[in-house]
Parts: sequence; C-alpha cells; structure tokens
Amino acid sequence: MGNTVGSANTNFCNFFSNEKDAYILGLFCADSYWWASSVGLSNTDPDLIERFRKFLETHFPKNRIKFNRNHLFVNSRPLLKEFRKAQISLENLKRPNVIKAYFAGRFDGDGSINNNLRSDCRIVYGRKSEAEKDKEILERIGIDNVKVYYYKTAKTFCLYISRYEAKKFLESIVSYSVKLQKLVFAPCRDLTLVRAKRV
Repeated sequence: MGNTVGSANTNFCNFFSNEKDAYILGLFCADSYWWASSVGLSNTDPDLIERFRKFLETHFPKNRIKFNRNHLFVNSRPLLKEFRKAQISLENLKRPNVIKAYFAGRFDGDGSINNNLRSDCRIVYGRKSEAEKDKEILERIGIDNVKVYYYKTAKTFCLYISRYEAKKFLESIVSYSVKLQKLVFAPCRDLTLVRAKRV
C-alpha cells in the first residue's frame, strides 16, 4: 500500500522526483480543494477525479476517502502540509520528465486549446506569481515563447503558449495527460496529434 499518511515521517509524496506524483501536484495546483485538515480535488471531470482517487488510495484506506459534489477529499493535515509546501517550492522542479508530468496535471486541470490543436493553448491561474513561475519552469524544457496575460473581467491570469510551440508542448505532456490521451494521435517520424475523436 506504500507509505502510510499520518506516520512520524510525513514526506510521503515525491513531487519533485516521481512523474506520477508530479502530475498529481500539477492537478492539485490547478483544482485544489482544501479546508482546515481536509485536502483533495474539486473537478467535474470523472477521469481526473478517478486519477486523484488512485493517488489517495495508495496512502489511505478507501473508507477515509470522501466524495461530495465534485469534491474528492480526505482528512489529513500531513498531506495538506505536503501539498502546500510543494506549491511554494515549485522551483525544485528540475528533471525534464517530472516537469512535463507536472504541466500535464496543470493542463488537465486548468488548460485548454483550440480544436486545431495549435491556437489558444493556455493554462489559467488565479495569481500572477503562479503563472510567472510556471513560465520560468517551462523554459527548462525548451518552451520559451510564452506570455502571461491578465483578464480583468474574469480576474484571472492566462499563460499562453505560442501557436509555434503548442505542438511541442502537447507532445511533451501527452504521455502523462488524461485530457490529451482522450485524443487519437497518429504515429509517424514525429508524433502528430490529430483532431479530437473519442476512442
């Protein structure tokens, strides 16, 4: 069952070294749900909820995991502490594959792209500092044609990836992304993502 949450050693999440945990961190940063000692995910996509549930089940008995109105959560101060600590330490994301997995989680939670899979590739943020930090982290995997815009009406910040680098970005996260794996991609010399089509 892996490490048990609540033991003396609370460093049970390998957010900066394990790709699966890095994805969960990205997803949590996008759609986190926490209150007092409760921590979890708030999302309407059942596939993302299920992905987060599997993560929780590696650390908790199933009867401790609760679901209510699109909120999947567990009561655990140690887990909440780990997530909050990781959120303010994202500069520790160094390994390329871990960074890609993290952005797959971010994109799945708060990202979108036009049906042509080139234009309007973006991730939404509540704070400018978060968007700017992710912009810097993207540069570590060679995605540097990126801008941050503020939408006053919605009071949100958007990290926009240039249409000239959208394909490169998508190809870097597709093997980790639940959202993108719902698309069909055609194998060739270079991975080519094609129009959305349910499998």
